[in-house]
Amino acid sequence: MQKIGLTIDSSGDLSKNFIKENDIDIIDFHIDLGELESIEGHIFEKQREGEKLGKKGGVKTSQPSLQKYLTTFKKKLSEYEKVIHLSFSSGASGAYNAAIQAQKFLGKEGERIIILDSETGSGAQGLLMMEIVKDIKNNLQLDKIIERFSKHIKNNFLIFAYDDPKWLFAGGRMPRILPYGLQKMKQMKIGVIMCVKDKRIRPYSIKRNFFDLATPLFEEFEKKTNGIKEKISVIISHGDNPEQANKLKSLIGSKNNVEIKNIDLLDIVLGAHTGPNTIVLSWQYENI
Repeated sequence: MQKIGLTIDSSGDLSKNFIKENDIDIIDFHIDLGELESIEGHIFEKQREGEKLGKKGGVKTSQPSLQKYLTTFKKKLSEYEKVIHLSFSSGASGAYNAAIQAQKFLGKEGERIIILDSETGSGAQGLLMMEIVKDIKNNLQLDKIIERFSKHIKNNFLIFAYDDPKWLFAGGRMPRILPYGLQKMKQMKIGVIMCVKDKRIRPYSIKRNFFDLATPLFEEFEKKTNGIKEKISVIISHGDNPEQANKLKSLIGSKNNVEIKNIDLLDIVLGAHTGPNTIVLSWQYENI
């Protein structure tokens, strides 16, 4: 039996190959597509087409069911001595607590499961999983992996720029008055860069002359990483907006110490609430 198996409750915007090669099991969130259910395509195609058709209501997400956790945990425990589960931020979802409940439900067997709160999501969660995979491949002991994880979190960042603020409240997770103010700002070419801080999604900075999404994200990235000499690993995620994603890739690629790990569609767990065209920039640097 192998030593440590891995699970995660979203794709973490990791590549399919990485997930397959490292035998990472995804415990899917529950997704309520509402009136978009009958529309073909991925989530962003559904949202765009639904808007054209006048479909009302947003996409709602909720933590995976207890049964999903139990089924996946039991499977991994039959294959590995220990299991590390990396959860979506406990401040933005009930997923972490649901995983803890599943662990307790398994009794003695559950003691072989370690539940880690990523305190983030999307590509930032994926980058944390990549660090765990690296530590496992380096044959580190479990206690050392957990110790390093607590340090990796401090060097892990996520910011994003949305195209239309209406998606932020369509799913019912934000005060309705806020997006109306954001919509007015958009008309004035003023944008808000969002981030994950203290486990929650929050406004990060306000930018004037907001004509695209890639440029302001890169400007904030430069400010945040100025003076860092260590290698910076990056994941770029997008709401079906490859043009802006590739522009951001070109801007970031000009920095010598940056390695772009993946560029892909944004996972539905965050993407359902940020909408089409969103660009998410996640990065991690090692300084431990």
